[in-house]
Amino acid sequence: MSEFMSCKICSHPTEPFARALVLGRYQAEFYRCGSCGFICTEDPYWLDEAYSTVITGSDVGLVRRNSRLATIVHLLLAVFFGSSGRFLDFAGGYGLFVRMMRDRGFDFRWFDRYCTNLFAGGFAADMDDGGAYDLVTAFEVFEHLVDPLTGLDELMGLSGSILLTTDLLPEPAPNPHQWWYYGLEHGQHVSFYTRKSLEVLAEKKGLRFYSNGSTVHLFTERKLPASLFFLLARHRTASLIAPFLGNTSLLDDDFSALSGSKLS
Repeated sequence: MSEFMSCKICSHPTEPFARALVLGRYQAEFYRCGSCGFICTEDPYWLDEAYSTVITGSDVGLVRRNSRLATIVHLLLAVFFGSSGRFLDFAGGYGLFVRMMRDRGFDFRWFDRYCTNLFAGGFAADMDDGGAYDLVTAFEVFEHLVDPLTGLDELMGLSGSILLTTDLLPEPAPNPHQWWYYGLEHGQHVSFYTRKSLEVLAEKKGLRFYSNGSTVHLFTERKLPASLFFLLARHRTASLIAPFLGNTSLLDDDFSALSGSKLS
């Protein structure tokens, strides 16, 4: 890879930033954009090996993360999008988040090219039906994208609103051995974002950008009050308010549809 590669977000020149051992065996070069701060690896030739296990064994926070996100998304949908829409969890893993959201009364569907749907059977999205979704969630997806612009294009083909999670780079940017989110042990994370880089990404696609300042971010065609999104997209706020939002769970209906009988 050239030392003068262009930034995948803003097209400005990047510079070599650091080298680190990925998957315990590959010396990988990391590059940083001097304009938007985006960091990426060199061409990640190790990805086939990295994805030999889709959900990494080091992801011990999977259940807690889905539980917290279900609470946050419940509140964001209730306030900004309404509860009667059509929603998709893109790269939905085992389907745990979809099941949690359907239990909360939201018509979520599941899609994942690589992972087995264990918890949301019967509610996989038909990706060929041409239907649009009111919101697409893409949790822990963007750090996996080799080409963020192309990845966002795919999501925009499904919805004008994409709610994502990715941890923003600290300032100053840490070296790979100084920040756990580089994920050197599993090798699946190849793109790392500053707030500015996500703002530029949104601007390039004609979208507005909102963030809770750390992990939860929204690309959308809608104009929202930024300060309110910042407040509501935080687990501490959502955990206080969401329990009082009275959606009717889809659990009984889903059970009936799948088994032909009502839950007792």
